[in-house]
Amino acid sequence: MNPHRSIAPVKRSSLRSANRVRARADAGATPGATPGALARRVREQAAQLDAQASQMAALQDVTALLAAQQTIEQLCRGFLLRVMRFSGADGGTVRTLDRQRGNVHIVVHEGIPEQLIEQEHCIRAQDCLCGEAIVQGVIVVKDLRRLGREAGRLYRCADEGFVSLAVFQVLVREEAIGSFSLHFGRRRGLGAAARRLLETLGRSLGIAVDNQRLIALEKQVAVAQERGLMAQGLHDSIAQGLNLISLHAQLLEDSVRRGNLAEVAEVVPLLRAGVDESYRDVRELLHNFRTRWPGGDVDAKVREVLAKFERQSGLPCALELRGSGAPLAPEQQLQVLFILQEALSNIRKHAGAGAVWVDVDNDRDFALTVRDDGRGFAPAQLGESEQHVGLSIMRERALRLGAQLDIVSEPGAGATVSLSLPRESRQVA
Repeated sequence: MNPHRSIAPVKRSSLRSANRVRARADAGATPGATPGALARRVREQAAQLDAQASQMAALQDVTALLAAQQTIEQLCRGFLLRVMRFSGADGGTVRTLDRQRGNVHIVVHEGIPEQLIEQEHCIRAQDCLCGEAIVQGVIVVKDLRRLGREAGRLYRCADEGFVSLAVFQVLVREEAIGSFSLHFGRRRGLGAAARRLLETLGRSLGIAVDNQRLIALEKQVAVAQERGLMAQGLHDSIAQGLNLISLHAQLLEDSVRRGNLAEVAEVVPLLRAGVDESYRDVRELLHNFRTRWPGGDVDAKVREVLAKFERQSGLPCALELRGSGAPLAPEQQLQVLFILQEALSNIRKHAGAGAVWVDVDNDRDFALTVRDDGRGFAPAQLGESEQHVGLSIMRERALRLGAQLDIVSEPGAGATVSLSLPRESRQVA
């Protein structure tokens, strides 16, 4: 659907009405009315019709945008550009609410100095008017400096040269999930009709964002189902290990029947080791491929993975969490989880480590570091070993994620796996 085609008839119709009003004024006057009064009424009617045409065009334009299949960031950016054009704003932002932490995060911005974005990309909701509007509703400020003096506080927007501000909620089922702001470099108010329209558009944006999140979750469910099937197939590939265990069991049975205790003593440890390793591999395999991550708190999922690893391996894990950035999108969260699990699996199987350290830094950029004090390795000498396959899998996942994976190790010095996801590659949750 071309939004401009749907807008044009509305504009032409409204403009024709406005022109007819002007023409009547030019043709003469109504008996009993002074020319000045009539001209004033005509101008007012024409301005009202022009405003209605502009509002209808903006509504249709935004509706067409939000109906398209796009990412959340694309939706928010297109929405912001349109409402800025409609309102004549010099700058604007769209923010989402992280209800669990009480933070608001800037998703997109236009016409706002980068210094202000750096300061406010993630702040407490009560620390800014854009966050306060999420709770209070519409906020329109004609003079930010005067408001600051009256409230006894300093507003960063005023320091950057903005004079007026209007903030509206982004709503889903009457619940605020964010806000959008319009910044003006001059004194600016909004009429009742314009405010009602912008409130309506905020609801439309909320519905569109919620729909995109639901679509993302549906994709995640589909991926989880596919991985379940893969896990089943890979489970069958364990048959080779089970065949070896079966062979050891037959040897044990034969040794017992012949009463050869020396052979029994040799076979039993091999049998036990084979069973233990196959059991660990199956549990790990099924857990990794059947993991479903509904989104939300990445810190809690990392803790869960490390707790499971400690129970299975007996190795102590130190975890450090930093930053208060927005949650990663579900698809990206899932890839981060798999990379962490693969790194820990390699440590358990190959490192001979005594301890593991995991760092998560979630700010505008996202970083994950997994380090151990094990025997280490020379990357160039791995060949086609199982460990090499594990590292290749991690690299492939990082590539899908849009991230950089670095592996540093040398014999006797442990290993460090570093995943770096830059802000440009982050998807909005």
